[in-house]
Amino acid sequence: MASAAASSSESCSMEKHLTCSICMDTFNDPVTTDCGHSFCKNCLNLHFNYTDRVCPLCKKPQNRTPDVNIVLRDIIQQQKPKNTEEQNDDLYTGKDGEVACDICTEQKLKAKKSCLVCLASYCDTHLENHSSTERLKGHKLVAPVKNLDDRACLKHGRPLELYSRKQHRCICVRCMGEGPEEVVSTEDEWEKKKVKLDNAKTELEEKIKKRETQLDEMNKSLRTCKDQLDNEWWDIEAVFTAVLAIVEEAQAQALQPLKDRRQVLEKEADDLKKELEAEISCFKTTISELDDISTLEDHIQFLQSYPSLQDLDDIKDWAEVELDTSLSFGTMRKTTAIMMEQIQQEMEKLTSIELKRVPKFSVDVTLDPTTAHQRLVLSHDGKEVMDGGEDQEVDDAPERFDMFGSVLGINSLTSGRSYWEVEVSNKTGWDLGVARGNANRKGKLSLNPDNGYWVTVHYEDEKYAAMTAPPVRLSLDDKPQKVGLFVDYEEGLVSFYNLTAQSHVYSFTECSFIDELFPYFSPHVKKDDKNGDPLIISAVKQCEQNMDES
Repeated sequence: MASAAASSSESCSMEKHLTCSICMDTFNDPVTTDCGHSFCKNCLNLHFNYTDRVCPLCKKPQNRTPDVNIVLRDIIQQQKPKNTEEQNDDLYTGKDGEVACDICTEQKLKAKKSCLVCLASYCDTHLENHSSTERLKGHKLVAPVKNLDDRACLKHGRPLELYSRKQHRCICVRCMGEGPEEVVSTEDEWEKKKVKLDNAKTELEEKIKKRETQLDEMNKSLRTCKDQLDNEWWDIEAVFTAVLAIVEEAQAQALQPLKDRRQVLEKEADDLKKELEAEISCFKTTISELDDISTLEDHIQFLQSYPSLQDLDDIKDWAEVELDTSLSFGTMRKTTAIMMEQIQQEMEKLTSIELKRVPKFSVDVTLDPTTAHQRLVLSHDGKEVMDGGEDQEVDDAPERFDMFGSVLGINSLTSGRSYWEVEVSNKTGWDLGVARGNANRKGKLSLNPDNGYWVTVHYEDEKYAAMTAPPVRLSLDDKPQKVGLFVDYEEGLVSFYNLTAQSHVYSFTECSFIDELFPYFSPHVKKDDKNGDPLIISAVKQCEQNMDES
């Protein structure tokens, strides 16, 4: 700003020295008198014509008309483009963003600053007073303002120098009311509000930063989830591709005996056809020869040509020859059995995908002692249950199982998905599943969905069954040491997994859950020191994958 002012000052000083004192314009063909003053040549000649031949400034007599001052003329010529360029650059054109100087009269120049006290805009030349005059130095100068009426009180015509905190607006001195009112200068309120603005800006920047972090985390989670979905996609596609390959191979194996039989049958038929056609041709030739002999009237020639017919007795009896059209089924049943076994093995691979998802829905299951049969012994933390061998001294509660050695968890399942795991170790018998909260717990129970129980059982050391109506016998290749249970309330699904073999055991589907459900356990009775181990609710190890619930 100081540099601009200095440049403007230098420009004005130069223009002063290059201005004719007669026409008050830049020299045109400048001439210099003997006394050292310079004027335009035409201006000086006109002066000499109408007045005595004296210098217009110092009145010193001049004896001759001076010649053009070549040096001064060259300086003016060099200065003209610069002055013209600067003048053109400073001219007000009315373009967007330009503000006209309020002081310029003939040709408006662009304002460089606006004064909020004077409520006027100034070009560089007319702005000099604000830096040179002491009483104007304290005025507030800002970038050029298009409409300064907004900075003045339209009612009193005075500058808006004050701020009313009661009215929440800028006012002039005459706008101040007579009652108590907190009024401060616009500068003080500006500083206060600028601090609040900076604080709000900082707060917003922090919120932006936090949300950008959340956005990055969301994008990262999205990428991770998409990668996991892609991996599962390829895993599932690989399973079904393998299944299709198995089916196609089984199809080829089942059709191969038919293809082979067709080829053999076609060859046999072709051979018989050729043999028959050959004999037919031979017979036709013989008939032709016999026709020729029978037409002979020469007895001697006829008898000499008469053929031997003994060969006709040796001709094959085709009535006893027939095509073997029996069909061969080959090993179709064996092939399909192998196919189904291989398909089942491939489909079991999908279980590992399920087992990667379900830990996300793990719940902390705890046993409810008020529901436990009197023979059962529960651990202090409610995570283990075993048969105590005899009735325990416990309060008689209406919620308690009175005949079956069973117990429920305290966890109420009313929506969403739930998963927990139970260690069954080497027990020879156990029940696991879920039970409806209002299901009967008294007397001899019939464990099936119709009575509010969705349960699988292990009994007689090696046998397993799903307690449907009637029960379904289950075949497990490996005896489970740990069992996983997954419940999807909305889908009506209860699934059991053999975590030891990472395989699926059984699923109750399309279940009708209209009431709350509770985890169900039965360690079975301990017999001859067998089956004495407890059922243990174990902590679920979270899988590394973090699939979305969807």
